[in-house]
Amino acid sequence: MSFIHRLCESLGENNKPIYTVLAIACGKGTVRPILSITDKKESPDARKYAALRELMTEFIGVPTTMALGILGETCANFIAGKGSTKHKNASSILSFLGICLAAGYFVPKFCNIGMPPVMKKLMPYYDPNATSRYDNAVELTNAVNKPQNIQNTTQINYSVYKVSKNTPYFRAGMRV
Repeated sequence: MSFIHRLCESLGENNKPIYTVLAIACGKGTVRPILSITDKKESPDARKYAALRELMTEFIGVPTTMALGILGETCANFIAGKGSTKHKNASSILSFLGICLAAGYFVPKFCNIGMPPVMKKLMPYYDPNATSRYDNAVELTNAVNKPQNIQNTTQINYSVYKVSKNTPYFRAGMRV
């Protein structure tokens, strides 16, 4: 047997949902920060902030997901006897439910609790909710160019054009 064949056999026999989720989380932990830092449309501080936030999310997510997946597997010991088919099925299902619980609730919760103070320490002068310099410049330009205290003396009379339901206007377009 070749090395690749033995590796595939080993992974196939010991296939757990936690391996897939952790592989995805590790991939996201490397790819997302790279994509965030290389986005040329954003300012350098915004790129650093986004990349750091993505990386920290995965640093929080990987151990949380792993812990809840393993906790789910160990809870299978209380449901079924070790070595039985029921134990294997219960272990897989409870591990999957632990992973879902981690992804759906605990990882976002821990990120919301832990990230703001850390981000404040790492990037104290960056405010992600502040408007960019470009937005402020556009607002100032619009305020300067907008005429002040000019009253509109002309009255506009909008006549209503009634369209019958039998015209092609109502028969055209998308139908749901």
